[in-house]
Amino acid sequence: KGLNQMADFKFEKNLTTCRGYLKYCWLVKPDDKYNNYQATLVVKPDMEHTLSEKECRERGVPSGTKVNSVEYMCDLLLNIKQEFQDALIEAYPQRKGQFKWQPSVKTGKPVEYWRIEEDGSLSIRFKKVASGVRKKDGEKFTSTPPKFFKQENGLMVLCTDEEKQKYDKISPESIGEINMRIVGYDYDYIGFKLEPSAICVRHFVPYVGGMQTAEEFGFEPEKEAATPSSWEEPQETKVGSATGGDF
Repeated sequence: KGLNQMADFKFEKNLTTCRGYLKYCWLVKPDDKYNNYQATLVVKPDMEHTLSEKECRERGVPSGTKVNSVEYMCDLLLNIKQEFQDALIEAYPQRKGQFKWQPSVKTGKPVEYWRIEEDGSLSIRFKKVASGVRKKDGEKFTSTPPKFFKQENGLMVLCTDEEKQKYDKISPESIGEINMRIVGYDYDYIGFKLEPSAICVRHFVPYVGGMQTAEEFGFEPEKEAATPSSWEEPQETKVGSATGGDF
């Protein structure tokens, strides 16, 4: 068992999340302490996801059907977890009942790659080691940084290296989707790696440190609000109303 066995067993999936709030982001440059590209996507319990045309056909529902985002993502992730466990049992039927999930160093309980928070939000943690030495052969490696995409004239286009620099500091009020590579591993323990491959920032709020929202600065809307024509994106005011409790 051990490293040689891992070479025989491969489990990889690609998955794009629904929209969520982007927190603790180190996606342009790796973080200073651990040398990881990383992010946490927080999907709030009231968020909705519009199913793709393909998903609508598969489910036999009308085009444009909306579903609860937390339930949608939990279903996808739990299905992949089940697929991984089934694949392991199929590959090693003699080890059924002996697979153990990687324990957390802090708690000793299995690592939580995603979890439901007290307020009903879903948090998904992404991590990709930027560079290092491979365990299996001692070779040095450098990972491909996550790619950034933006919408332009109805098309999704890749951001240039220069354009993506603005995402070096992202406020946790920003909203986006993350494409992840899910790798299932089987060493002494079984576990997942959820690596951020690409990001589409749908609503960008630059991080400037300190207070971010109108509420935190003590500004409250009055009944006689400014007319929508004086705002560039009136629909975004609702989305950006996260409170100080999010930080």
